Amino acid sequence: MFLRTVSTATLLIALGCSPLIALQDRDIGNAVDRSTRRAQQRQTYVLKYKMQKGETIRWQVEQIATTDTSMAGFSEKTSLRTRSVIAWKVLSVDSNGNMTVQDQLESAVEWQKIGDEDAISYDSNRDDEVPEIYQATAEKIGKPISTTTIGPSGKVIQKESHIRTMEFGMGKFTLPLPENALAIGAQWNIPEELQARKNDGTLKAIQTRMLYTLRKVENGLATISFRREVLTPVEDPKVKSQIQQKLNQGALFFDIARGRVTRKVVQWDEKVQGFEGDDSYLHYVGNYTMELIEDPESSAENRHANPLIPLKISKGERSSSYIRPRDGKPVIRK
Repeated sequence: MFLRTVSTATLLIALGCSPLIALQDRDIGNAVDRSTRRAQQRQTYVLKYKMQKGETIRWQVEQIATTDTSMAGFSEKTSLRTRSVIAWKVLSVDSNGNMTVQDQLESAVEWQKIGDEDAISYDSNRDDEVPEIYQATAEKIGKPISTTTIGPSGKVIQKESHIRTMEFGMGKFTLPLPENALAIGAQWNIPEELQARKNDGTLKAIQTRMLYTLRKVENGLATISFRREVLTPVEDPKVKSQIQQKLNQGALFFDIARGRVTRKVVQWDEKVQGFEGDDSYLHYVGNYTMELIEDPESSAENRHANPLIPLKISKGERSSSYIRPRDGKPVIRK
């Protein structure tokens, strides 16, 4: 230890720097770092949606998922992948900043494989013939899905649905934002009631909440994580199997200056044993990504300055390239 200390001191002197000055510089640097972190923690941010009348905002949306089902000695795996472009057309913005948006599906590429059957696919840009299972999707192409008025906080003021769609836990039309300024680490939650049918045919109300946390702000991008928390005890496997696709977590980027989400990742990894008899088993793994399609004039450097790395979750690692269950190899790759 003495020789190491002498060697270090000798090296510092040889470089023209005394050990005492080096230690002082290091201490000053650490103090500056601590001060910077404290300043960042004290700083607050106001997050609000901002849109301009007449603009069209487009999103690239991708979902990949697998479902493993075992029941009465029979096992089957279903895999699917969808990729679509959704456009938000801003119809109006009033004096209070309330925005009326009409969303529509512009294109879709879908693929599905059930068990040992041949995969079925559909590309709205290329295929003239539409497989029966994708007829509903084909009928939506180019048509308004809904007309929604939202406030600057993302609260839905009014919504008119033009086409019936199913929700799979990807989140609401917009991210709900607090109206007050937020510091790093701030949390807020949105309650939601889910319903599931029990074995006796009656409905069970399940109280949940989506918990949001402001993780950090860098280069004008706020990173927000979220997860659904189930507040009502759920012991019935049949009930659990019906809410699997709503039990998610993920993260997103919110561009503070432009007032919009630029990227969102939602992830699932849920298992249920005994939902239809003691030997029944259901495992759902999924990944949903929504990414803003930038205009050609936008800076590619700014867009990719802070790529959102999909969260590492204890139940398994998943990304937009593949899904990796807790025990096993990737089941879907790009």
